[in-house]
Amino acid sequence: MVGSREKLASAKPETCGRHLSTDTRAVTHSVTSGRPEGVEMNRTLAALLVTLAVTTGCSTGPVTESPAAASPSGVSAPTPALTPEPTTPSMSPTPEPTASLVAHTVRPCCTEDDPRFDSMTFAIMAPPSWETLDDDGVDLGVWPAGQGNDPPDGAFVGLYPGGNLFSDPCLTDEEAGADVPVGPTVDDLVTSLVDHRSLDVTAPVDVTLAGYSGMYLDLTIPDDISECARYTPMDHHIYAQGPGQRWHMWILDVDGVRVLVETNDYPGTSADRLAEEQAIIESLVITP
Repeated sequence: MVGSREKLASAKPETCGRHLSTDTRAVTHSVTSGRPEGVEMNRTLAALLVTLAVTTGCSTGPVTESPAAASPSGVSAPTPALTPEPTTPSMSPTPEPTASLVAHTVRPCCTEDDPRFDSMTFAIMAPPSWETLDDDGVDLGVWPAGQGNDPPDGAFVGLYPGGNLFSDPCLTDEEAGADVPVGPTVDDLVTSLVDHRSLDVTAPVDVTLAGYSGMYLDLTIPDDISECARYTPMDHHIYAQGPGQRWHMWILDVDGVRVLVETNDYPGTSADRLAEEQAIIESLVITP
């Protein structure tokens, strides 16, 4: 495969919620300070109501002096202020595409020698501005139509099994084999990526995606890979499509089968495109 929109290049088999609150200091002061102004006002108001009733000839029924007026030492309770319900913004708001979504069924790349994937299906929803990557009649993922996964602002959503690592990802021989063995589990791959001295990866965190648990981490390609024939961190995976590319990796355990779900983008990829990527990931349905 070649590193372009026409064919996906492959290696061989930030929200804190702010709560609304009401400052009650002024209300507390008027209740506890014992100031008599409220009592005098209540007396005056009661007298005024009686006078109005007499002069207009309207019957207002028996006039009962308010408790505050009857007791000089009493203080009327303040009317409680209406306090808005606190609202906590979602820590991980789900972005929604602005257009209708199109259903796609994709297959993980580089699984030809693993029959366990033959019975599995992977369904996603993508905006109509995205198209599938067709590799000999097999849809290996989706990317923006006419743009693909190329720098400086491309994007891609795909799946892989994950594999062995290259001790030096900057390959000068494109036919070199991966020389760092990696076991078959999620922990095996995550540990190997984190411990690799040449790879720029974030600390892994627990994650659940499509109902399956696993680990999430980011891998960032160096800004200068001009000396490399290919920059390839692992086999059974694509090689880097450009300098500074970012690989966002959800490594899942799907009933004992390791599945690497991944989005690719660049610092120049637009915020709208990143939101579309995330929405596609969150639409994923895996049927083992």
